[in-house]
Amino acid sequence: MTADYFPLKENTRFEYKFTSTEFEGVARVFIDILTVAKKANKIVAQARMIFELRDSHTTQYTITRDPKWLTTADGVIIGGRREFPIPVREDAKWNEYPDASEIVSLSDKVSIKAGKFVRCMKIVTMLAGGDAGKSVRYYAPGVGYILEEYNGEDKTCELELVAVAKVPEEKKKSRK
Repeated sequence: MTADYFPLKENTRFEYKFTSTEFEGVARVFIDILTVAKKANKIVAQARMIFELRDSHTTQYTITRDPKWLTTADGVIIGGRREFPIPVREDAKWNEYPDASEIVSLSDKVSIKAGKFVRCMKIVTMLAGGDAGKSVRYYAPGVGYILEEYNGEDKTCELELVAVAKVPEEKKKSRK
């Protein structure tokens, strides 16, 4: 059984600390996995992203796991992307023009506010083939997306997992 680097569990909230050269201060970002459903040969999760800085912005999107890819339709640092190929394997490479990504490790150790994680998957993305910078992101087995360091020519940012909890009841009901 291979590790699940992006478990899709209903009613799960991921809280992140987000810093970027695009704004002053530290934003809080919540990714809520609201529902998870099996459709044909794929799993589709309905997710909600809440971005809080001086005010709050909420967007809804989907996360899909099919036999070949785990894909997000939106994201904090960039829009949607192919997160990684399935099955997960070291040295897997893929292109999403103009960027090129590779799983460079399945054994990284990451220590952040949310805890210490071992056997993490590390993905390096060369932005515009490296001409526009690079992004390094980590996924912990059984937890998911825990850290991303993005150094592009247009912005520099970091997204770090702070906590994982259940989606608060009142938040689930109020759909903006």
